[in-house]
Amino acid sequence: MDFTPCHPQPFTFQQAISFDPEVSADEISRLQNSISHLKRTQEELQEYAEDPDIAQAIKENNQTLASQDERIFMLKLALTQHGASNATSAHYDLPPEPEPESRNGRHGGFTSDNGLEPLDTPLPGDNSGLGPSNSTEEDEQESGVHL
Repeated sequence: MDFTPCHPQPFTFQQAISFDPEVSADEISRLQNSISHLKRTQEELQEYAEDPDIAQAIKENNQTLASQDERIFMLKLALTQHGASNATSAHYDLPPEPEPESRNGRHGGFTSDNGLEPLDTPLPGDNSGLGPSNSTEEDEQESGVHL
């Protein structure tokens, strides 16, 4: 199998095949993180796109995004040569973008939409700080976690 990239890449497809699969997977993760940040930057730059320098930066960033997307594709394709039949699966896809309200750090990025509550919310059955407990040892055993 052969692959010819459309964008300049720091390695050939044949070199990518020779990479250790763990190295390829790490590079895919690194590139996905880079793409995520660059896309966010692109959104912010759109507000100032009428400035010629900003417009040029947006254009160059789009080329970088295309190159990095292609590099990820090359690495996934190379992983399939190592027997990783699911290298093109969603496991290696970008995680979904966080909701805008979670970017402000509220609850450390967790909202009740995802089922997670802030750490300062008491856990069910947590009576700490509410004074002495009137429960008996038997009550405590009954309310424990049963597997």
